[in-house]
Amino acid sequence: MEILAIVALLFLVIGASLYLLICVDPNSPGLLGIMNRFVFNTIPAIFRKILGERIFKIFQGAINYFFYSNHPLVQIFYVFVAVGGYLVYVYFGFLELFDDNPYVSHLDTAIGSAMALFCFYSFFQACRYKPGIITKENNKDYQNEFKEYYDNVVYLKDNQCKTCNIIKPARSKHCRVCNVCVSRFDHHCVWIRQCVGQKNYKYFVKFIITHAILCDYGAYLGFRCIWGIVVQEELLKAQFRDPVTKQRLQATWGIIIKYLFYKNTMYIFIVILCIVMGIALTSFALYHLFMIGQDTTTNDKMKRSDFLNFFDEETQRLEKQLKNAKNQEEIKEVSIKLEQVKSCQKRIIPIKTIGVWKGLKKVFNEPDELEQKIKIKNKKKQ
Repeated sequence: MEILAIVALLFLVIGASLYLLICVDPNSPGLLGIMNRFVFNTIPAIFRKILGERIFKIFQGAINYFFYSNHPLVQIFYVFVAVGGYLVYVYFGFLELFDDNPYVSHLDTAIGSAMALFCFYSFFQACRYKPGIITKENNKDYQNEFKEYYDNVVYLKDNQCKTCNIIKPARSKHCRVCNVCVSRFDHHCVWIRQCVGQKNYKYFVKFIITHAILCDYGAYLGFRCIWGIVVQEELLKAQFRDPVTKQRLQATWGIIIKYLFYKNTMYIFIVILCIVMGIALTSFALYHLFMIGQDTTTNDKMKRSDFLNFFDEETQRLEKQLKNAKNQEEIKEVSIKLEQVKSCQKRIIPIKTIGVWKGLKKVFNEPDELEQKIKIKNKKKQ
């Protein structure tokens, strides 16, 4: 049972980590970009050499379907992990350990259950509401809404999406998985099987934050419950018998942890899962709150960062070239290029820091597509 629990935990952690890496742009600087390239470029190249071309094509087809097509497998996986994890916590924790424990009670059971139901509802909302799909009918409206962001560097005017055959509004992006252009695109989320954009960002944020709080609360209750067992059974004063030598040993934290894991394997397994997922989801939630405070998106940040890095590198290269210039003609040519690069860099619209509270109000005041349609119908009636 212990080995199965550890294997299951490793499987869930690796699976969740892979799906978090998918959300990262492989060209982005930093550790996550490097990890994305290693997992999705370097490892497949190694497998190609080991397996051969024919077998690798079958393997690659399965990987492309699993990671880059719009299938329901990840949503099924979510239901299995989230609902299954909650039921395991209820059976092995709430029902078995919370009755006589001095540090937890069934008030915690009620609070935890209410939070879990709210999380499942937030998942349903995030899956249900569309991200703000740009069509020929609403194309002009989205262009006008984001016209202040056209800087002719990061976002170009009259930039056409060849797939959708529309003019791309600033801050939008064509998603290759969903095959649509999305307004104020953030990223494609495999967990909700669609893009995260202008019209459903509030539901995505709610989904992430509620799940982070639930996992953190589950971990917190787990610590309280386990400490209650230690106190109630006086494990710090207890003596344990070695199963091999039959020798009596005074309690140490290592022995107590082994004893608790052996006695309550499934509950401790689910608490560890809460800790791991709580750390990951809390980090992800804080990242999005930071982005909200800057009134930007993941896509905006990555595009702006790529351009700024490119212009910095070009500036350094041209400045070196200017120092090594041998004649006036070369100096003039390099100087013109350098001025053009600096001019383009200055045109990039800087990040507007508006604060988390103001940003959250802006996000949650944004009408979803259903609310938008109701507003348009009401205006037409008037």
